[in-house]
Amino acid sequence: MKKKQILTTLFFSISLLIHAQMNFKEGYIVNNRQEKFLCLIRNIGNEESTMNYEYKFTDSDEVQKVELSKIEEFGIENELKCIRAFVAIDLAPDRIKTVRDTLTRWEEGHVYLNVLVEGKSASLYSYHDFGAPLFFFRVGESGIVPLVYKKYQVGITPNFVEQILHDNRFRDQLNLYLACSDAKKADRISYTKKDLVRYFENYYKCKNENYASFSSVQVRKGKLLLKPGVTFNSIGFAIQNTNETAPTINFSKVTSFGFGLETEYVFPFNRYKWSLFVEANWLTYKSNNVTVGGEVNPPLYAGYAVELATIELPIGIKYNMNLDKNNRLFVKTAFVPYSIMSESYISFTDSYNEKFTSSSHLLFGIGYNYRSLSMECRYYTPTNVTQNIIKRSSDVSQLSFKLSYAFQLFGDR
Repeated sequence: MKKKQILTTLFFSISLLIHAQMNFKEGYIVNNRQEKFLCLIRNIGNEESTMNYEYKFTDSDEVQKVELSKIEEFGIENELKCIRAFVAIDLAPDRIKTVRDTLTRWEEGHVYLNVLVEGKSASLYSYHDFGAPLFFFRVGESGIVPLVYKKYQVGITPNFVEQILHDNRFRDQLNLYLACSDAKKADRISYTKKDLVRYFENYYKCKNENYASFSSVQVRKGKLLLKPGVTFNSIGFAIQNTNETAPTINFSKVTSFGFGLETEYVFPFNRYKWSLFVEANWLTYKSNNVTVGGEVNPPLYAGYAVELATIELPIGIKYNMNLDKNNRLFVKTAFVPYSIMSESYISFTDSYNEKFTSSSHLLFGIGYNYRSLSMECRYYTPTNVTQNIIKRSSDVSQLSFKLSYAFQLFGDR
């Protein structure tokens, strides 16, 4: 029951933290009458989506959803700008049976577009709520039109692709309408935000004209962190004979000190919220005090003793919740295989020792970062390290508190 309570408390805390980290920022909305209002705004979806924004006018006001029919424009100064636009989207399937099926089927409607680059001569937009990212552009005061690109999979049967085709007409569009010093410069770019933003910015630099871009569209690099740390572990060890009538032998809980090294790669998408980590941690447990049926160190169990030293190797994922520039919360989970050192043993008499079997378990963690300093609490699922011993089953439990400091090896600061 206690383990279930720990897990319930942990997951409840995680859900509260995830909700709490969706911070409002100072922004604005423009209604259908062209009236601009300052407000607090946040995105409750992923970073690229333009359809999951909410706003309120003061901290105490009711939160309202940004609705396509009521809001013409919204944004965060110097960071984000989204506009309502009437555009065409190609709804033809990208899975076709013959090359003759590469026909477009345009349907028009209102959507919110994310403004990537904006200027008098030309502007670039993106739309991410259809599936694959779509890009649009406008030349001068003309209408907003698609930059045409599509990847086709040609195959007669559902599970076999005979050929891949690409419709790269967007390159011809850029060469025709946004050429500067090199009329064929667009022939070398791909249909990605990174390449298209760079192309438009280079176009404006070539023309020596002013333009605006927003920090939310800046191309980011991942971060690689090296994090030495120390842990304070509360470890319990219980062992039971598989005979149902035999009592459970509980060794005393021990608080031990450990240390380790973590390597973390923080992915650049979605505001650096996701990361992958790998660790190597060393910890120990040693006890010869047992409790059986409420009795401490009964004479019948005088020879019982445990000495356990392990190197655990967690590999897992981490979700960061940014509060501000210096503070963030995080949750993590990992698969934890571990190796038991050769000096480890369990004894049932004064003259006879048994070795352990290496095993694995899971960890769930919750923590806080202040700049490069990190502190976290971890819960490990119980594991059995006596599978090699006939009629003996063990239950090793662990709670840990970890302190670490991050050194950034490369990536955006």
